Amino acid sequence: MSSFERLTGGGTFSAAELLAEADLASRAGDARPYVFFNFVESVDGRATIDGSSRPLGGDGDLEMLLGLRTVADAVLIGPGTVRAEGYARLLSPARRPSPPLAVLISRRFDIPWEAGLFAAPDQPVVIYGPADAGPVPDVAAPVEVVRLQECTPANALADLRARGVRALLSEGGPSLFGGFLAAGLVDELFLTLSPLLTGDGTQTAIVAGPRLAAPARFALSWVLRSEDELFLRYASAR
Repeated sequence: MSSFERLTGGGTFSAAELLAEADLASRAGDARPYVFFNFVESVDGRATIDGSSRPLGGDGDLEMLLGLRTVADAVLIGPGTVRAEGYARLLSPARRPSPPLAVLISRRFDIPWEAGLFAAPDQPVVIYGPADAGPVPDVAAPVEVVRLQECTPANALADLRARGVRALLSEGGPSLFGGFLAAGLVDELFLTLSPLLTGDGTQTAIVAGPRLAAPARFALSWVLRSEDELFLRYASAR
C-alpha cells in the first residue's frame, strides 16, 4: 500500500488517514452534497493517453482514488468516461462491503449499458436523464432512472442530497468537470501530477467545454508526495 509524505506540514500517512482527517462528508450543506473531483494529469497537462487516464497514474494515484471512493457516499461519472475507462464495481468487498452509489447524468440518455459497471449485481446505479429517457435493458446491476424535466447538475445534486448523499466524488470526465465549474458546483479538486510527459497536444486536458465566464479560483490545501507523483488538493475560493 502506498504512503504519502505531506510536504505541507510534514509527516507520512496513508490515504485513509489523510481522508479521515479531511472529513469531506461533514462539509455538505442542506441543499446539495459536498462535491469533489479527482483527476490525474501529465506534467504537460494532458489528462489521457490514447483516450484513457489509466496509463498516467501509478500506485499512489490508484490508492488515492480508491481512498476517495471509500469515503464517498456516491461517485459521479460521465457516460463517456464509463465507456472509455472500462468501469466495473467501484470498490472490492475487501475494501468496502457495500460499494458507493454510482451516478450518471446524461441529457441524451446515451448510456454504455455494455460496461462492467452494469454487470455487478450489488453495484447500485442512479441515472439522471431527460423526461423522455428510455427503459433500462436487462442488466445485473440495480439501476434507477430519474427522469428530470430539466436534466441539470443542480437538479441532480438536489435529488442526491434528498437521498442522503453528503460526499459526492466525481471522476469526470473533462466535459462534466467543465459543466460543474461553469455552474459553480465544485467544492474541491484532488489532482495527481504524474511524472510523465506525453508530448501529445491532441489529448484532452482535465477541463473541456466552453471557456468559463471567469476563471474559477482555488486555494491550495495540501501537497503530498508518493514516489515520483505529486498530489495536490484544492478548495474552491469562491
